[in-house]
Amino acid sequence: MMKRILLVIAAYVAVWSGVEAQTIIDPSVKSKTTFAIVVDETSYKEAKSEIEAYRGSVESEGLGTYIIVDDWESPTPIREILKKLHADKKSPLEGCVLIGDVPIAMIRDAQHLCSAFKMRQTRYPWHRSSVPSDRYYDDFGLEFDYLKQDSLRTSYHYYSLTKDSRQYISPDIYSGRIRPLELDGVNRYAMLRDFLRKIVSDKKENTENPFDKLSVARGHGYNSEDMVAWSGEHLALREQLPQLFNPGGTVKFYDFGFSFPAKNLYLNEVQQKDLDVMLFHHHGGVDAQYLNGYKSANSVQDNIENIKLYVRSKVPSMAKKKGREEAVDYYAKTLDIPRSWCEEAFDSVKIAGDSVFNYHLDVHTDDVRNIVPNARFIVFDACFNGSFHQKDNLSGSYIFSRGKTVATQANSVNTIQDKWPDEFLGLLAAGMRVGHFNRLNCFLETHIIGDPTMRFANTSGETKDINELLVLKARDVSFWKKQLEHPMPDMRALALRQLSNADYAGLPELLQETYFGSGSYVVRLEAMRLLALNYPLQSVMVLKAALNDSYELVRRFAGEYVERNGAEELMPDWVNGYLQRHHEKRFRFKLVAGIDAFDYEKTKAEVYRQAAKYDLYNRDVIEKLVNQIDNSAKSAVSDMEIINDPKSKSSWIYTEISRYRNHPVKKGVGMLVDFVKDDSRPMELRIVAAETLGWYTMYHDKSGIVAQLENYDSGVDALNYELAKTIKRLGSKNR
Repeated sequence: MMKRILLVIAAYVAVWSGVEAQTIIDPSVKSKTTFAIVVDETSYKEAKSEIEAYRGSVESEGLGTYIIVDDWESPTPIREILKKLHADKKSPLEGCVLIGDVPIAMIRDAQHLCSAFKMRQTRYPWHRSSVPSDRYYDDFGLEFDYLKQDSLRTSYHYYSLTKDSRQYISPDIYSGRIRPLELDGVNRYAMLRDFLRKIVSDKKENTENPFDKLSVARGHGYNSEDMVAWSGEHLALREQLPQLFNPGGTVKFYDFGFSFPAKNLYLNEVQQKDLDVMLFHHHGGVDAQYLNGYKSANSVQDNIENIKLYVRSKVPSMAKKKGREEAVDYYAKTLDIPRSWCEEAFDSVKIAGDSVFNYHLDVHTDDVRNIVPNARFIVFDACFNGSFHQKDNLSGSYIFSRGKTVATQANSVNTIQDKWPDEFLGLLAAGMRVGHFNRLNCFLETHIIGDPTMRFANTSGETKDINELLVLKARDVSFWKKQLEHPMPDMRALALRQLSNADYAGLPELLQETYFGSGSYVVRLEAMRLLALNYPLQSVMVLKAALNDSYELVRRFAGEYVERNGAEELMPDWVNGYLQRHHEKRFRFKLVAGIDAFDYEKTKAEVYRQAAKYDLYNRDVIEKLVNQIDNSAKSAVSDMEIINDPKSKSSWIYTEISRYRNHPVKKGVGMLVDFVKDDSRPMELRIVAAETLGWYTMYHDKSGIVAQLENYDSGVDALNYELAKTIKRLGSKNR
């Protein structure tokens, strides 16, 4: 093992911000790819032997590992080192872990790289309106301007995504975070040392541990509590992970309605000593997993108690604004209930009881510290559970527990429900490291908290090391074309993704052929997604079919993509999808969300035309859809009136323009382009309109938007800058 001190002028790495040197310890073994442990100086001194033991355990798996130490003053020099190590052709870096108080990049002007985060940056404080993201460290195609360091939260460093950056996420390496919690009376470095020892033990004890035990649990309100969506995931997992369903394998599915509260059931399950992966679907907060709402009512008394709970939660907030009597009177009259039920909101005994009741509905960080979580890898498909930048956070509580959990995947800010959290999950059975799993399916907010090198034994029959293939064969078109015949569905889906990353010239035709020719749910979904995301014109035929695919998640994504594509020939299929499957709650939700995508009167006529062919018991479903179309048409008129009225408040106009970020439909294009070019409008709102046009990345005529913008010079640098970013977004692929 050789230790080197690198000066700022050394050829190995360029460093700035006044930092003169880093300590870099080279790998002690040769390997085809490498890994890096990045740690701050104090954490290294406090846990040196444990960090070196961790490094040794990673190298025992055949992955040469650097240790990089400094008293880091900004994230910038770290990124430069990682980029240079990744560019080493002899042994390129495949991933890194950031240990201790490594600086946190807070990303601004990149909300299109998130799944759901859309906070107004000019209205809210920077620490709230920025996204804590390690994509800064692992995605080298993203380019940033350094803005400033937070004066109070000195580990926060703010960056803006530039107009010249790649405008989609595709990490070059994987990353993980091991940042000890900051709890009163707890030594953070002792916490760090204990966790590192746990990783070393895990690698020693679980070298041959296969991925054959999975538990999946969902909370209330997740994906509209749609049973069709829930059962569709079961079917897809059967395809991705067949070993779970064979003798010796175990898969369990938990619903929040099985037991009230679900908390006890779920915390018992996550402590199972032989559990490999726990996948949580629920809503979340920084320090909580939200599992239950009100108890399902099976009697009159249960219904009464739920109503009382509801009004006791609502009356106090109104009372603060309107006064006690007015609040009680409002809810008593509105709900037609006795005043005495509302007055219970001020009963100290009831208040205390409700507080205890509500606490026990959900899992909190204190709960986790009192149990022994044993699932080696936990996926939190929820908002905020991965807020590693906060002193206490849910995912951190799991990894720093006494149990066997060594890695989690979680989100630092809010995240969308309608995503594919299981994408490439089957490749974990082929020995893929969880860092690569995150690299393949992450957003700006998605992180591995814990050890990113954690993996299961390869029981897939694949003889090659998939971790090396993902690095050394990353853009090898010939290799990945051969994998299109691989027996593992997830490997075939991965081949499509890698061919997309390699810019394979025949990809649109291949994706179409694959969708119509594949009997695999996950392969069809990958093909449809890549086609719709990147080739809007060529995707129309597939989207028509996908609206009635046998896999619910294909249908659900297709519903969203049809809205964003907006080609008129998709409208009859949209109508047919609703008439055929309006009973599917989440699919219906996605379809209705896209009701503004097409001409209202033409859509109504098509509804009546298709409905005439049905022998219906009653026509309520038809009239409900028509009423929704009429209401949307009225809303569209009023919304445009607000935007076009110079007397409207700026906040109102901002809200109406911003709606087109979530719903970039045809009727907004002309308005947004005109607004951008209108010199009489406030500059801040013109910039918002320019940024909003950048969300039309899947629109069938996005080239037409570019044509209207590319030769326009506003004469204002800030607006021109945003337009350049939008043009680049519309001209590039999404993944």
